[in-house]
Order: sequence, then C-alpha cells, then structure tokens
Amino acid sequence: MFIHAVLLGLSFLLILAGSEAFTNGVEWAGERLGIAEAAVGSLLAAIGTALPETFIPVMALLMGRSRTDEHSAVGVGAIIGAPLMLSTVALLVMGVACIVFRRRRKQIALIVSREDARRDLAFFLPVFTALLVLGYIHPAPMVRYITIGLLLLIYSIYTVLMLRIARKAESVVEHELHLEKILSGNALNPRTAVIWIQVVGGVLTIILGARVFVDQIVLFANYVGVNAGVLSLILSPLATELPEKFNSVVWIRQRKDHLALANITGAMVFQSCIPVALGLAFTSWRLSHAELVGGTVALASAALLYINLRDGKLGTPTLMLGGVAYAAFILILAFAGLFH
Repeated sequence: MFIHAVLLGLSFLLILAGSEAFTNGVEWAGERLGIAEAAVGSLLAAIGTALPETFIPVMALLMGRSRTDEHSAVGVGAIIGAPLMLSTVALLVMGVACIVFRRRRKQIALIVSREDARRDLAFFLPVFTALLVLGYIHPAPMVRYITIGLLLLIYSIYTVLMLRIARKAESVVEHELHLEKILSGNALNPRTAVIWIQVVGGVLTIILGARVFVDQIVLFANYVGVNAGVLSLILSPLATELPEKFNSVVWIRQRKDHLALANITGAMVFQSCIPVALGLAFTSWRLSHAELVGGTVALASAALLYINLRDGKLGTPTLMLGGVAYAAFILILAFAGLFH
C-alpha cells in the first residue's frame, strides 16, 4: 500500500511539472501560429492537457478487452468523471485562486469573455445530455457507431469555429519561455523549435505522470473493497484534471482570466466528444447509477455556470458552487450505497 501511495504522489508531481511547462509553452505556440487567445485556451491548451484523461480510459478499455471487466469500468468511470471534475472541482479551485491572488490581481472576480465561455458550454450541455441518455437506455451497436461519427463531426465543427477567430493585435506573450531560459537563449523571443520541444515535453511528462493510475486504481479498489468504476469516477479525474486546474491557476495569477476559464470550458467540450467516442467504440455504453449521478451533477453545475455568465464578470460565489455540487455528488453516492 505504501508503494502505491508513493507512485501516486510522484505522478502528481510529474503532472504539475508537465502542466507548468505546457502552459508556459502553449501561449508561445499560439503566438507563433497566429491563433486567437480564445483558441489557445479552448483548443490548444484544452486538447494538450486533456491527453492524460484520454490516455487513461483508452488504456483501461483496451486492457478490459483482454483482462478484466474492472478495467473497462475504470475506463468508463474516468470518461464520465472528467467533465464532472471540470464543472465542479475545477471551478472551486479557480475560486480559491482568485482569493489567494487577490492582491496581485487587484480584484477577486474573474474578468472573462462571456461569448467565448457560453459558446463552449453551448456545445457541451446538449452533447453531454444526449450521451447520458444513451447510457441510460443502453444503445444498440449501430446507434453507438452513428453517435461516434456525430461526435467527431461536432468536434471538427467546434475546432474550425475556434481557428477562425482572429487574434487581437494587442495580444502579446509577456513571460519568458522556460526552456529557452535554461538554454541561455532569448527567452522573450524564443526559437520556434525550442517552443515546440517544451510543449511536447510538457505533454509527455503529463502522460507519464497519469499512466500509473489504471492498475493502481484497480489494485486499490480491490484492497479497500470499493467498486473500481466508482473509485475511478472519483480519483482518476482528480489526477488527470490537475493540468486544467493548475494551468488555470497559473493564468489567474497572471491576470489572464479569459484563458483560465477557456481552458476549463474548452476541455469540457473535448471531454464530451473524443473520450466518449472511445467509450462508445470499446464498451456497450451502459452507465452505472453512480456514473449517471456524476453526469447529472456535471450538467447541473455547467448549466449554473452558463446562467451566471450574464456579463464579463464571474464572481467567486458562482465558482464556489462547483465545490457544493461535488460535495452533493459524494453525499448522494454515500446515502444511496453506490460505493460498492
């Protein structure tokens, strides 16, 4: 048990280190590609930091086909758990960051792009709702395959829309590139090759940190007598969503609130399309009661965020509601006896 705890702790550190490198590099990558900051947060950062939570269910589902149903349960739990964490715990972390850095920021509320955030949520809410309904009615194979095609089409449309947004002329990257600084180069005008080396290196570090979770969760679940799928629903996203949470904290500290929120909402769009498509391909997509509860809480919290995005300010009470939603999810599982 001790070695499992050590491995999980090391994976956290790797994820945090990779997130810092990736966040630092992806802004420079967006600047060199001439991509709007909204797309940097909702597309580049969201996809890059979503790789761990995509990689974990892929590995778990593939292992489930040749080993145990527990691995498949871990995969589906991780798929549903990711949007749950993003719409609840991630918002709570952002709210706490606003309070912690209030003196540096000279304000507490987030100043965000209402249009960008609502666009992301307008993709996420109907898509994820439909996927939960499918998980409840147990779809036939043909329905699952058609849904996979639709999900890929929807995310392709979202990607095109994001890339068509023009980058503002005043958008500049003010921080130094870590790797260029280590190499004693011009960190405020880094070489393009060094930028991409740092971005790729950050992603690989994140994936390496996340990889240990699949078997560790199954072993731990067996040890404590908890359902592996439920444990994955709770624990896997806590680790794999650390990149989104940490990246957003970094951007909140730098007073780049629009990037911080776009990183979360953009990841929600990605999580409702690509990982779910994998789940539909490798499983019968029959969601358990715990997964349906988690998905419903995610939808409710995301809907509240959409409603509260009435202007360009997002107050901490709205963000803190994410923590309340997650606490409600845990209490429902406990009172309904869904942990076993």
